[in-house]
Amino acid sequence: MMHRPATQISRTLFSAVFLAITSGVALKPLWCQRPAGARLQPPAARLSEEFTRIVGVRELSDGRVLVADADDRRLVVADISSNMVVRIGRQGRGPAEYSQVSALTALGTDSTLMPDRANGRWLVLLKDRIVHTFPPDHPVINAARGLLRGTDSYGHVLITTPPPIREDKLALGKADSMTALFVTLATGTSDTVGRLRTAPLNVWTERDNSGKVTRAGLTYPPFSVGEEPLLFADGWLAIARLDRYRVDWRSPEGRWVHGSPLPFTEREVDRGEREAYLARRAARDGKAETPPPAEFWPAAIPPFQPLPLVATPDGSLLILRTQTADSPGHRYDRVDRLGHLMGWLELPATEQLATIGVRGAYVITTDDDGIQRLQRHPWP
Repeated sequence: MMHRPATQISRTLFSAVFLAITSGVALKPLWCQRPAGARLQPPAARLSEEFTRIVGVRELSDGRVLVADADDRRLVVADISSNMVVRIGRQGRGPAEYSQVSALTALGTDSTLMPDRANGRWLVLLKDRIVHTFPPDHPVINAARGLLRGTDSYGHVLITTPPPIREDKLALGKADSMTALFVTLATGTSDTVGRLRTAPLNVWTERDNSGKVTRAGLTYPPFSVGEEPLLFADGWLAIARLDRYRVDWRSPEGRWVHGSPLPFTEREVDRGEREAYLARRAARDGKAETPPPAEFWPAAIPPFQPLPLVATPDGSLLILRTQTADSPGHRYDRVDRLGHLMGWLELPATEQLATIGVRGAYVITTDDDGIQRLQRHPWP
């Protein structure tokens, strides 16, 4: 295992969080000592630009924000105060081009990493310019065949790699797990830091007359989710666990803090929950889908859904809980680095938290036509 020295920043940050938790003062007025729900203050700025499906938001030091729209395949820089939007790069396979945009991950003060999976490479931005490309044959790309889950100030990225699919095993379930790796950007060397339960899924294949696989794909059952990790800039790693719902933390030195079970009441996936789930999917995708067979549905609703984690400036973690028939809004549990519930944030069903920066919390709003916009709220 790779052990890295803790910095004074990480010690100070952890101490600040601990003091805030125990004193109940530093996090007011939004959070108090006893866990309780809270709402954001009204937005301080809005962007009128229309988006289709925002998958990445990254605040720059000058207050502008990078926004990645997956369905429109465009990357823009926006000045939310003056309502100005400028496109970055263009579609393609050449320099400063991309075929697919994805989540935006901070590398430094104004450096950003964006995987371009369709081209099999990663792009590095400095402010609003694409300045470097990790090509498909680069050691870091070869070592990081998986999903990017965060970066830290030590030059590492967190990657999760799924278990291999064998011809004699065309489904993954509770017994299967992903590997969490730290990959060093400079060298491509990797170090395993943990294992996480993978999301249940089924693999389908089509074969020609000779038996050779010509097409393959994945289908996920409703409510399918695995355990979710997030790497913080100061080197701390958070993992949202299932069975039982909790958060485990790994310090930069490799020390684990195993959280206690968080409040969660298991709910049966009954007819009402199935109908509510399908209605949410139809509203999101703009079309109704054929209900899956009864055997595809799980028995109970999990505590969260894929990619639910948001880092806060003080080092705590926000976890987006699964929507239910009687709780259609977005609730984010806030968990400290001891694994304790600090409180929760409540947003309406039409709003979802994208990221939290120095200037505030960035929220994606979705209207009845599926059009998305970005707004910034004060964050204490």
